[in-house]
Amino acid sequence: MVEYHQMLTTSLPPITLISGVGLLLLAMTARYNHSTNRVRQLLKERNAIAPREDHDLNLEIELIFKRAALLRMSILTVVLSATFSGLQVLTGILECFFDLSFDPIKLGFLLLSSGCLLASTIYFTREVGLSTKAIGLSVHH
Repeated sequence: MVEYHQMLTTSLPPITLISGVGLLLLAMTARYNHSTNRVRQLLKERNAIAPREDHDLNLEIELIFKRAALLRMSILTVVLSATFSGLQVLTGILECFFDLSFDPIKLGFLLLSSGCLLASTIYFTREVGLSTKAIGLSVHH
């Protein structure tokens, strides 16, 4: 018979990680939505002054577009992290049901989940740095 306590103990750490990743995903999605809305706004502004060129406006659009690309990669990798955590939970439950040991598989999912979370953090940090650079350009003008 499967012990509920054993399944809960096996599943709790990855589920906690999924919850934390969900909050991170919420913050990233809000930043991504703001970036895409700002690019649309700036493109309308640029179209309104066409055919005249505004170098600063084009630079701002380019920087925000790069930020959105970094955020997209950050969101993708954080979703993959949550997916691997979910697979780790599933593997733990299957392990309890069939009284088998899937430790190498669970370890692999843990490493993949942690690696994706690290990659997401790197992308997010790069986006924040680029955001700071964009603000600096705005302040200096």
